[in-house]
Amino acid sequence: METSLLAAGLPGLAEPVSGASLAAAHPLWASDLAASGPLPEVASSPAGIVVCGACASTMDVARALAEQGRLAPWGSVIAPMQSSGRGQLRRAWLSAPGNLLATLVCPPEAQPWNDLRPLVLGHLFAQALGGLGPTVQVKWPNDLLCNDLKVAGMLVEERGGGVLAGLGLNLAWAPERGVLREGGGVAAGRFEPSRSGLGPLGLWAALVNHVKTGYITLLDACTPREFLTIFRSRLAWTGRRVLVHEGIGVRYEAVVRGVSGEGGLVLDRAGEEVVLLSGDVTPV
Repeated sequence: METSLLAAGLPGLAEPVSGASLAAAHPLWASDLAASGPLPEVASSPAGIVVCGACASTMDVARALAEQGRLAPWGSVIAPMQSSGRGQLRRAWLSAPGNLLATLVCPPEAQPWNDLRPLVLGHLFAQALGGLGPTVQVKWPNDLLCNDLKVAGMLVEERGGGVLAGLGLNLAWAPERGVLREGGGVAAGRFEPSRSGLGPLGLWAALVNHVKTGYITLLDACTPREFLTIFRSRLAWTGRRVLVHEGIGVRYEAVVRGVSGEGGLVLDRAGEEVVLLSGDVTPV
């Protein structure tokens, strides 16, 4: 997949960028550039992977480029740093140079898969990461875990018919528990690829290739029901008791059973089946 630089930046959204500034951002970026060689500037036609300078959010840069016709489905944006990354429920996503911060432009909505799209993408990203390092599971609805540590967060946004999937992966740094939001529950960790020196750009290129191929294959070969059966083995804490956070002040314990056809988390609450459509869970 072709990779190019958004050298001039994007006014109000992304700073200008060069190979030298990327190499100076973190040793992992320097390693990536040594492997790839000089990167060309973005052409006027739709691009593959676009590397931008420091930005508020790669989601905003990707949306702007897509609206300008400069990013087609499966095109993406990656940045060395972002100042206003966001996660589930608009929470801030903490990061540092050397971490993977990127957004993928997804194909248009596809019935009857719309409700399951975040789980499909989470499954494919986890599967791809597992092929490059330790096993990764999906914490409903959109976090990725290694050994019960949160190594990545994913955010899927739909607006005006366009669908974006943002991914923040702790590759070089992970926040200490003390700086996470109060009651965050799951401690953060770093994803450590099996191949030494694999940086954000090289890792992202591998993830995009896997997700694109896997997405097309999965939607063609499986029904949503069949996918949910496959996804069950990827779902974190199946059969375990969790503390459910549902709305302001609503807390209760339950056991994780699976995922519903609408993408909700199926729970056993004292013998009663409950489907969580919005909220969060942490292990007891």
